This record gives sequence, C-alpha cells and structure tokens, in this order.
Amino acid sequence: MVRGLLERVRAHRLKRNWSQAELARRAGISVQSYQNFETGHGNITLAHLLRILGVLGLASRFALLVPEPEEERTLKDVSRPPRQRARSKKAIRGI
Repeated sequence: MVRGLLERVRAHRLKRNWSQAELARRAGISVQSYQNFETGHGNITLAHLLRILGVLGLASRFALLVPEPEEERTLKDVSRPPRQRARSKKAIRGI
C-alpha cells in the first residue's frame, strides 16, 4: 500500500513536470525530506504528507487512505446461543 502511494505521488509530480526540488519548495519542506519520502527511506510527518498532497491537489482524497471503521463484534455476537433442554418423549406425545 505504501509503495503504491509513493508511486502515485511521484506520478502526479511528474505529470506536472516538477522536479523533486520544485515540489519540496512548493510544499515548504526540505529537498532531502521529500527525496526520502518519495524513495521510501526515512520517515515523514503527517503534516508534511498533507502539504505534499495539498500542493498536488490531492488533500481532499486523503480520507480515502483510511478505511471505514468496521462494526465491532462483542462477546455476545461470537458466543453460542444458550443450549435448550431436549423435550422428553412424553411432552412430544402430549401425555
């Protein structure tokens, strides 16, 4: 997933015909930070990632990276239903 994100960001940068230095300048981060981000080395802050996505016009799509929360299963959901006693033969025959 991360590798795909990095490749798409790079593709968007190249589509605009920007160098790494140009995107870093526009995002207000160091060239080294951007190069490390694009190559997958080092760490990047969430603030810097949002700056990069904002410069590329992709900030509104950031939420797509986060999946919808799944409904939590409770113990009641996974536990077996209570066992019922078997009816006696007399109760079945109506005696």
